[in-house]
Amino acid sequence: MRPLIYPLNRATIVGLAFLLMGLSACGFQLRGANLEGLLDTKIYVNSSGASVLAAEVKKQLIDAGVKPVSSASEAEYIVTLSNETFNTKVLAVSPTTGKAEEYQVSFNAMVKIASQDRGTAARAEPVAATRDLTFDEGSVLGKVQEESVLKREIAKQVAASVLRRLRAAIQ
Repeated sequence: MRPLIYPLNRATIVGLAFLLMGLSACGFQLRGANLEGLLDTKIYVNSSGASVLAAEVKKQLIDAGVKPVSSASEAEYIVTLSNETFNTKVLAVSPTTGKAEEYQVSFNAMVKIASQDRGTAARAEPVAATRDLTFDEGSVLGKVQEESVLKREIAKQVAASVLRRLRAAIQ
């Protein structure tokens, strides 16, 4: 009977070790949240017309171990989120029935990151993400649920983008 998993030979192990050392030496790192630089920073998230995005930014900060402060006067950095909109537009129409078969769901918002101690006047910048959604008449209920899940995932993606911008502004 042959074993299902073969032991790695010495050359393979040495090759993998050199590959890992080379990747770490060049500064390569995965693009995760990497919010360790924000742990000692007091951040206030101000939502004016962007409740979904603000809630997701706060959630991701808390998940990373950063507790947002409750007032702007306590904060070192103020993240202002505004003008949040979800839009849906038709991408493809069935040539036989004339009904929509594919949609594009887009999320747009404005983000402004300002520093209290530096006194920098930051300007608002747009953040956006889009995803495609297919539609099938036979599974309307499932597609409605899929669209709401898709909107949550887009909000998570945009919140991660806001936090990357915040990390870059702090460093």
